[in-house]
This record gives sequence, structure tokens and C-alpha cells, in this order.
Amino acid sequence: MGVYVTTSKNPSAKTKVLCEALSLVLPGSTREQRGKKSIEQIFRRAKLLGKRRVVLIYEKNGVPSSICLMKVKAHSWDWVGEELFISKFRIYKLPADLPTELIVSGERKEEFEKLFDFEKTEGDDFIELACGKKELSFSYWGKPLIKLGLVS
Repeated sequence: MGVYVTTSKNPSAKTKVLCEALSLVLPGSTREQRGKKSIEQIFRRAKLLGKRRVVLIYEKNGVPSSICLMKVKAHSWDWVGEELFISKFRIYKLPADLPTELIVSGERKEEFEKLFDFEKTEGDDFIELACGKKELSFSYWGKPLIKLGLVS
């Protein structure tokens, strides 16, 4: 199923880079420019693509500032979880070929498993999402991919 990743309207270059990086590390995701789409149009597009979640990256003063998640249902949508406020982010060199599975660990594991609704991993080749109160960290075989500082 996967995730549909998009930005706020008129995103800055930094927001576009974060959006692209998240789409690479979230298995089964699709990234598209939002353009002038309304939230309702984003829901319809995600549903058309068969996605169960939407990740919207918002910005303030040209810098990514928050992430909101949308749950896509049969005929409607809901916001899921709380808005995640970004204090800083870092993107490391991303390998060309990343696995299609993700595991969640850390003190906020249950919360983020529900937020993203990923299928259970079956193999030993996966991306790890470590969820702490002040940081989200994506890694692959112990090497960092993306780190997001969070405001709690």
C-alpha cells in the first residue's frame, strides 16, 4: 500500500529535498508536487494511487517546520496522530537501492506503527525508524539516512 508524500503549497528547495528523502526511505511511497491541490484533492489522489497514508510536510520561513499525517479511508479521510514539529533535520547520503521494508523501534514505537500502518517485516533487510521524544531517525544497517529533530 504505502504512503503518499507531498508538501505544503509553494515549497522551498529545503522542503522539497526533505520530501524526496522521506519518499525514498518510506517503503512503497510515492512523492508528488502538491501544486494547487486542496486537502480533498490530495486525499483523492492518494486513494487513486492505493495509498493508506499521506505525509504532508509544511514549512515556515522556507524551512520544513512540521509533518502531518492523513489516514485514507474508503470514502473519507482523517488526520492521524499529532502534528510533528521539526526543529532541525539532516539527510545523509542515501544508497541507490533501499529495502522495501521498515521496522519501528524506540520509546514511541507503538505510536509510530499506528501512524504509518506498515506491514510486518518478513526478512532481515529493512530500514529502521527509531522514534524518540526529540528525534526520529531512519537508518539502514546502522548507517544513518535521515534524522529529524522534534519539538516536544
